[in-house]
Amino acid sequence: MNRGIGRSEVLAFLVLAVAAAGLLWPYVFGRRVESRRNMCDFRLTQLGFAMQMAESSSNRIPNYRDLWQPPQAIEQQGIQQDRIVGWPLMALPALGLEPQVEVDGYSVKSDQRSGKYKTLFDSFIADYSEQAKATLRESYLPELVCPDNPPVELDQGRALPGGYTSFVANGGLPDLPRSNANAVLVDYPANGLFMDDPYLAADGGDWDDHSFQSVSEKDGLDHTLMFSENVDAGNWLDAKPAGLLFHWMPAELPPEGVQIIEVLGINKQVGVGKGRNDIRFARISSNHPGIANVVYASGRTDKMHESISPRVLQLLMMSSDQEGMWPGSTIPILSPPVLK
Repeated sequence: MNRGIGRSEVLAFLVLAVAAAGLLWPYVFGRRVESRRNMCDFRLTQLGFAMQMAESSSNRIPNYRDLWQPPQAIEQQGIQQDRIVGWPLMALPALGLEPQVEVDGYSVKSDQRSGKYKTLFDSFIADYSEQAKATLRESYLPELVCPDNPPVELDQGRALPGGYTSFVANGGLPDLPRSNANAVLVDYPANGLFMDDPYLAADGGDWDDHSFQSVSEKDGLDHTLMFSENVDAGNWLDAKPAGLLFHWMPAELPPEGVQIIEVLGINKQVGVGKGRNDIRFARISSNHPGIANVVYASGRTDKMHESISPRVLQLLMMSSDQEGMWPGSTIPILSPPVLK
């Protein structure tokens, strides 16, 4: 006589199922974490390539923010805040493209492809109406977002915000006024990679010769950071330096009389600085346990561990170690020069 499945058999099956799920869950969760981290890395690869394309069109490294306003209009009307945008605008023409496989004779300069946001870029730089920036604010760009750092609107089912980004640019040391007329300009290429628009910098210069070629002849593209993650990044359409950049802190005390604005270390107080426009939070940070993704000026990506030596990070952010100067002074940062 068949008595069917008894209660004990059902309980045994449930126990086995729960045990199997418990064993499999860490693997499944780990794979999901790895997948999001790898997608973040891939988007940084695309972003680095897009900025290489932007540099090749002008033979200079783009500014970390730009004023898109004719000089004559500036003289007549003053600076229009709605014409100031952050560095991602310059990446739009090639954003989303992947680097081509290197073959004989290939170079970024010969790559004539355009990405899907080229029209968005063209429309902004040609349209000086108030609507131009409004159109950008309506355009959410997933290529600028790490899957582990999405906007809160994504979970809330609301419209996704234009200008949202997870990534920031290498700004070297935070800017400060120079202390004397002979001091180097504060917005100094050797101390980082990206400079401010000369019209917007309080005490800056027009570095037309600051290019990837010049960096390659100094510290080298493969040893100079270009972009990183920052959970506390700002909206790039607001173009606030604290939300566009990441900075480094000196590995030792600066010389007497030299002022330094302190920034936090990697992954310190993650998420606390969101929307605060506080330069202290202009640093590398992520939601990936223990690390953050970065891309170098060469296009190479890497995982930056949060325990990295401050001196090593400083050297990786400087585009010319031997030419670095303390802000507002004529004092070399490294003496004697340190080779990478």
